[in-house]
Amino acid sequence: MGSGADVNSKYPGMPPAWGVGMTEAQRDAAYAQHTRQSRRLYVGSLPKPVTDEALHAFFNNAMVNSGAAIDPSGGPPVVNTTITHEKGFAFIEFRRLEDAESALMFDGIVFNGSKLVIKRPKDYDAARNPIWAMRGQAPPQDEVKLIGEELPIGTIIVDGKEVKIPLPPPLPSEWPRLPRRTPNGPHKMYCGGFHPLHTDLQVRQVLQSVGELKSFAVMPDENGRPTGHAFFEYKDPRLSAVAEAVLTGIRVRNRRLVCRRMNPDAAPEKPGESATYVVPDAAWPLLEPASARLAVYMAIREEHDALARQEIEEAVHAEAARLARWDPDFISHKRVFDDACVFLEFKDGGALDGGDGGGGACGGNTAEDAAVRCSSGMNGRTFEGRRIYVRYLPPEGEEDGEAEAGEGTVAVVS
Repeated sequence: MGSGADVNSKYPGMPPAWGVGMTEAQRDAAYAQHTRQSRRLYVGSLPKPVTDEALHAFFNNAMVNSGAAIDPSGGPPVVNTTITHEKGFAFIEFRRLEDAESALMFDGIVFNGSKLVIKRPKDYDAARNPIWAMRGQAPPQDEVKLIGEELPIGTIIVDGKEVKIPLPPPLPSEWPRLPRRTPNGPHKMYCGGFHPLHTDLQVRQVLQSVGELKSFAVMPDENGRPTGHAFFEYKDPRLSAVAEAVLTGIRVRNRRLVCRRMNPDAAPEKPGESATYVVPDAAWPLLEPASARLAVYMAIREEHDALARQEIEEAVHAEAARLARWDPDFISHKRVFDDACVFLEFKDGGALDGGDGGGGACGGNTAEDAAVRCSSGMNGRTFEGRRIYVRYLPPEGEEDGEAEAGEGTVAVVS
């Protein structure tokens, strides 16, 4: 049969002696049957008409395009789809246990005009799901979970003060209803970077990890589909700064989020005024793919002489090290693009105190994590009356010329 390690690698979650006396084909069949309950999901509220093939293709595409599929190179994540047409529901069977778990995030996704209900079947028993043995964990009481991989639950440091981030909010069925319109004002927030396949429910889960919401609006495109951009407001306005610090830079399905206040100096909305939704200028650069290389614009201007330019470059380097919590010796710097901006490149191994980058959002110890902390803290700040922009540059060898600071597109919604 082989060693226990062989069993664990090919048949995850099974005890070392499992399958003794079976042929490989028998073990494969037995394992598939044993895990089938944990690899199936119920899909309700199907549109009419719908075919097995269309639903099958929709879920395969959604899993792969969103990054939810664990191993797309190994084959399509969905292996079987069975629709009960007269009752409007289906069962979808996934190739891997992890794929079935990931697919729960699509609860509420729209398919052919219908919002699908996706959950575990009634006969599902979490205690029999080998995925928990694989992870060395006890089965949870329920499987409603946040989609973020680095959500900042616990105590973090913001501006030198300890801030308590609460446990995830109650089950969705217990959440209060929120206005689907976020009015203009100094506490109006923006968060972007979500995949368009993420549902309103999943976006709200992430935002509520910081505190209770007062309003919440996910912006659709011209066809009514999600765009990955959300606008919201917390009941406690003090949480606005906390959300900026702890949500910016975290990963959600391999995408980094950006959270910014729309306009901290805005006046409260007047009666009858239309709510305006626009991606803040300070957020646009952070929505680009992250890298360990940054360009800092608007710190140096034409009127600066050679000495002033050198001093500004050194000041940017020092501030980058502080914001990133990174050893300055592991950050190279120079002036580029005819002295139009300061170039920074973070090197691995610079985490101070040998820690994990300081905790909180994006607390990793890679060079890219350090660059994300730096850009998150520096982008949009004011220096000598000018707003600084920080852009990610492609990895070395992939440069495509000088980047220009982007601007948001305004949409007005009453």
